[in-house]
Amino acid sequence: MFPLTRTQAASCAVLRLLKLLLVAFSLRPLRRPRLVLWLRFGCWMIWYLFLFVQGFQRVGGAQACNLDCQLRFMLTFLLAASHCFMVANSFIRGLQFPISKGNDVEILEPSNPRVACTVLSIVLPIAGNTLMIFANGARSSAQVWSFHLKMQPSFLALQLQIVSFISEVMGSNMKVRQAKGQFQTLVRELSCRWPQVKQQAEFLDQQAHRVLDLKRRYSELYYLYEKINNNFGGSLLIIFIDFFAMYVCHAYWLFVDVRTAPLRIYAVLLNLLYIFNVDLQITAACWHCQQGYNLGRQIGCLISKLVKPMGSKRYNDLVSEFSLQTLHQRFVVTAKDFFSLNLHLLSSMFAAVVTYLVILIQFMFAERSAKRISESE
Repeated sequence: MFPLTRTQAASCAVLRLLKLLLVAFSLRPLRRPRLVLWLRFGCWMIWYLFLFVQGFQRVGGAQACNLDCQLRFMLTFLLAASHCFMVANSFIRGLQFPISKGNDVEILEPSNPRVACTVLSIVLPIAGNTLMIFANGARSSAQVWSFHLKMQPSFLALQLQIVSFISEVMGSNMKVRQAKGQFQTLVRELSCRWPQVKQQAEFLDQQAHRVLDLKRRYSELYYLYEKINNNFGGSLLIIFIDFFAMYVCHAYWLFVDVRTAPLRIYAVLLNLLYIFNVDLQITAACWHCQQGYNLGRQIGCLISKLVKPMGSKRYNDLVSEFSLQTLHQRFVVTAKDFFSLNLHLLSSMFAAVVTYLVILIQFMFAERSAKRISESE
């Protein structure tokens, strides 16, 4: 095995750091004794039990809670419950498998520069958002500062989970591109009319084993996407619901901060950074999933060029079976079959964000009108 280049070594360090962060936030099972699993699980449960008890005490208190307060409580509860579910799922998976057996499927090559560069470009804005919150905590009110402190661990965990998902999909797409290159090579060879022996049935029968190998390769890639669906399907459903709620709430707070005089630059920038991070991660996830689907359809279009009238029945039956396989086994990533991740989902989400943002703005004006009427009376 050849030694790694500097770029590959740096990529390996970035991806290993991502894996360590996933383990730290209890998003991946540990190959450690069960006592370590129980300790990690117990620490997170104590933290979220504290959040839930404090939240219910605030709800049951006599304190009036306006629209902003209700939105913050809803976001904190959603993010905490989502991360709590992922921690429990990781803990159960860690208990189900023996320590000696790897309980996490390694799909991604640990030294892929392209994937590492993408991961780094998504993680850096996340780190910038976190640093901005803690560096300017003195400018925030006590209520807003408490909200950020409670929400930030869960929000970081959800973002790291979707970054991990994007890296796995990118690794799978690269393998599909390699398979597509093999398909193109075979199509070029069989489409060449020289020498004439390539048009004979005996030659095509000899090439049947190559078609069969590519068919098996396609099946392996399909089950690779099925593994991604099994490992990330439930968490994707939760993350997209949470990110949709965060996008709507921070867009609403951005609208309020822009209209507030004097203009609060820090609050505007912070909300913009939240929206940018959520938008970047959702867009990257949908775009890479769409790329995998498109590559699968391109392979299906190449198979039709393998049909040869001069070939034997065995050869043409194999090609027809392969074509049917690509029609039924598509490289689609879904969130537990509730929806597929693609660019159509992205446009639908942004349309829904605008709709709910208008509803929140109407509630805001109605609340302020009711407050003015009560004060005048």
